[in-house]
Amino acid sequence: MPDLRSRLKQLRGAAAVADAPNAAVPEWLARLERLRLLSRERMGKNRSSAPLPGTEIGPGLMHIQARVSGIKLRLAGLDLPETLQAPWAPERCVDRSSLLLFDTETSGLSGGVGLKVFMLGMLSWQADTWVLDQYLLSRPEGEAALVAAWMKACRPGICLVSYNGKRFDIPAMRTLQILHACGELPEHLIHWDLLYPVRRAHRHEWPNCRLVTAESQLLGKQRHQDLPGSEAPRAWRDFLMRGETGDLLRVLAHNRSDLESLLGILKKLLQDPRTAGKQQTARKTTQGRQVDQNDRQEAQRQIPIDLRLASSRV
Repeated sequence: MPDLRSRLKQLRGAAAVADAPNAAVPEWLARLERLRLLSRERMGKNRSSAPLPGTEIGPGLMHIQARVSGIKLRLAGLDLPETLQAPWAPERCVDRSSLLLFDTETSGLSGGVGLKVFMLGMLSWQADTWVLDQYLLSRPEGEAALVAAWMKACRPGICLVSYNGKRFDIPAMRTLQILHACGELPEHLIHWDLLYPVRRAHRHEWPNCRLVTAESQLLGKQRHQDLPGSEAPRAWRDFLMRGETGDLLRVLAHNRSDLESLLGILKKLLQDPRTAGKQQTARKTTQGRQVDQNDRQEAQRQIPIDLRLASSRV
């Protein structure tokens, strides 16, 4: 019996020694987590877990809405008259209430079926107020609902306003319309792509006609701590894979800033006769579609907006 007791004591002592290293593991994990938190704070990612704004209106689709009163816009110098007549399209007047300014954020710049539109921003005039609607894909399955929201906004009689939208945003949305069998946009929609009037008026004066250049030259606007549009795809992937929202919130702010600049640029261009271009004749393609001979003055004509080919964003 004494031998058995001594052997049990020896075994218990060996077990205690074997378990000693494991007791230190939680302490090391806690230290490692503190180091990770400190690293995120130093890199400016301490808001990576901040909740997304808005409400979920469908599986995988968030809706964020903001309103800006007409009084604030007048104070900011961004108010528009009730009826608009553009120098580049003088044959038709457009009501302010029919304007739909829009901009998308996508998973890349190449176009095609693999391109994902994960954010759609739209600015419209409703009851003496500019209303900003932003739709964000929180999961890929919300894509059909995003396209449905786009189709609902593009009612007959509206006037679309974009910056390089004819060659990027519209083809990207049209691809999604086809994939989800949502049909076509109403025929003969007016589309003012402001890139072309800007080019006509300023291509010989500015180094380029990108949106950031136009807003700087025409509005005196300088963006501070803005997330470049080229970083938007990475921000969305980080959100999908790791739930990080810090940079995705910056993409929302970037999209809103783009639309605000679009409104200001529109007001400036409406007062500039240099934006008017020479009338260009059109020819028919083998598919019977109307395209302009001169791509730089494409926005002069009111042709169906779903006939554009995808290319990279300016």
